Amino acid sequence: MEKTVELVDIPEKTRMSVLKSYLFRLLRSKTGTFGLIIVLLVTIVAIFAPVIAPYNPAETNTASRLLPPFWMDGGNTDYLLGTDNLGRDILSRLIYGSRVSLLVGVSAVIVGGIIGIVLGLVSGYFGKALDYIIMRGVDAFLAIPNILFM
Repeated sequence: MEKTVELVDIPEKTRMSVLKSYLFRLLRSKTGTFGLIIVLLVTIVAIFAPVIAPYNPAETNTASRLLPPFWMDGGNTDYLLGTDNLGRDILSRLIYGSRVSLLVGVSAVIVGGIIGIVLGLVSGYFGKALDYIIMRGVDAFLAIPNILFM
């Protein structure tokens, strides 16, 4: 016997009200709002890194090696967070590093989502035996501590 599935179209107004509900609950939570602000700030900094960064992050300046941050003795306002052992500006490197961090995070979520969707579809379509095998594989994967993967 063949199963038929009827797809229900969700009206646009209902979809927007669900989105508004999620946004309202997120903004009502102090930690949710704080997290959202941080994510938005890092995203804006990553997008506008060439405009915000005071120096080229790869440019070396051996004359200003190992300068401390501006609030410490020997620091100056030219390099707000100081310089590293090659004379590169740490603030500029942090700003450009936010691009890499954001890219890695988004890529990991996308790859994990694709793998999860594919495994879920295969498991749901083929049923019991393959579902059991996939679940035992996932259980084994989750049982191994993350430190071993690193």
